[in-house]
Amino acid sequence: MGQIAPDHGAALRPGLDFARPWDSITLARFLRQLPSGITVLHDAGDRPLRWVEPSDIDDPTPYLVDHELILTSGFPLVEHAADAAKVRQFVARLVDANVSALGFGLDPYFSAVPPTVIDACRELDLPLWQIPSSLPFAAIGLAFAKLMEADNARLLRENAEANRHLMRCVGSEHPEQEIVTVLAHRAKAAVQLLDQSGRLRHYAAPTGLQPAQGQELEALLAQASAAQGAKLVVSESAGHHHLAFPIRPTSTSGARVPPLLGVLQLSFAHQPGAAEHNLMSTALGLLEVVARQRVLGSVAPGQLATALLLDGAESLDSGAMELFNSSLGGALRRAPRVVVAVPRAQPTAQDPSHALTRLRSLLDTKLVIHSGGRFAAITRSEPNRELLDRIEAAGYLAAFSRPADPGHGEGQGVSLATNLRELAGQARGLVPRLLDEGRSLSADQLPQSFSALLPQEAGRQLATHLLGNLLQLPAKRRELYLQVLRAWLDANGSWDATAAAIDVHRNSVRRHIASISEVLDMDLSRAEVRHELFLALRFLP
Repeated sequence: MGQIAPDHGAALRPGLDFARPWDSITLARFLRQLPSGITVLHDAGDRPLRWVEPSDIDDPTPYLVDHELILTSGFPLVEHAADAAKVRQFVARLVDANVSALGFGLDPYFSAVPPTVIDACRELDLPLWQIPSSLPFAAIGLAFAKLMEADNARLLRENAEANRHLMRCVGSEHPEQEIVTVLAHRAKAAVQLLDQSGRLRHYAAPTGLQPAQGQELEALLAQASAAQGAKLVVSESAGHHHLAFPIRPTSTSGARVPPLLGVLQLSFAHQPGAAEHNLMSTALGLLEVVARQRVLGSVAPGQLATALLLDGAESLDSGAMELFNSSLGGALRRAPRVVVAVPRAQPTAQDPSHALTRLRSLLDTKLVIHSGGRFAAITRSEPNRELLDRIEAAGYLAAFSRPADPGHGEGQGVSLATNLRELAGQARGLVPRLLDEGRSLSADQLPQSFSALLPQEAGRQLATHLLGNLLQLPAKRRELYLQVLRAWLDANGSWDATAAAIDVHRNSVRRHIASISEVLDMDLSRAEVRHELFLALRFLP
């Protein structure tokens, strides 16, 4: 339910409540996308809709996020449909959980929505839909997914165009002023760029929109300047949302807190959404690199390009593709990869430009960036043993992604950036295991599974913790229970298949699984519990 709903802060900075790309979906808009046959038994007005969730448990509210459409067959109310008080309690829990609407499906338990449900929804003002038996709940979920996908596609197109405009600003005579102007126009916000002392350097705003001023601006600047690292500061007044973001170098030699290069301040007349956030993130990256060019000299343009390719750019035109290819060594027929390099020992306080130069040479690429004590690079070099030995001799452990899809490597710039961001996530995902095993790794030499990404020692610790009660049993009983549990999970919960696999009567299997559930204090009927146990057993010695 709520656990599998799209995380509304996953792509955003912690602590912020930016609207997601699909937050424009409402009950009325969604209802228009559904097949005919749904009857609105109570209309309490249009409401936001963030997720669609079938549920037939007595109380789903602990698992919900705000603004869900709950679909039920009425099973929780089968024995209480005539009890108005119990039905009202059920509906009240949904209202308290901020559910947007209740969809009541007909058949197999009810041929019509019980009057007690209709009365409770009307009394508590919860929208109520009657779902005909001809419309499966799965079809409703698929319709919502398609609507989300359409909104995401629109957002990606808009982001790609806006990011292209922002990136072109870097080559202009006054890049910072151009970035501020484009950001103000695209994000529909008042934007001001201030220096380390809070003095205004550049400003742009749509007609009629004012930025933060006076004491409010001073308070924002003070909080942003004092923030550790790149922390966004938010305030709201008179319906306006004011954001301030410190611009700091990603790293600095020996300093605990990187020096402040400036502050970017934006004011919105509406709650900023995911589109505005993406624009702001790209602009901040560009402003930071422009400010740092004097610090890192000739390696700054390569870091700029790498940062945009791995974190910001949505597409590349033919000219950008030509520059990209000329930034990488090796034959064009080799597909690019993303590499994350981690120092083998605690890094000393030194200028990172030295390490950047060394890795550019080792990986035969100009596209290397230093961030958070690690290095990320785009290269055509293949992770053979000779190259890995050279990287480790230089004092680093490296995680190589798989090569980019063949269609992305030669002239397909529209999709290259998206592919590189996926490869960057792939390489970063190997880092915990790389650190655990103390050796360089390549994704194409590992199986494509979640368990392959988890460090072995960490996996063993988690397995021992999860199965602790069972592992403390006497040896004979412990081995029996482990054998039964493995076979039962491998058989996907089939009693007959488990019995045949370990030559035990099916009734005995049932008793053993019940005992295992009691020993572990876990509900083995839940899919997520079975999944955790399945993985844990793979890590036991």
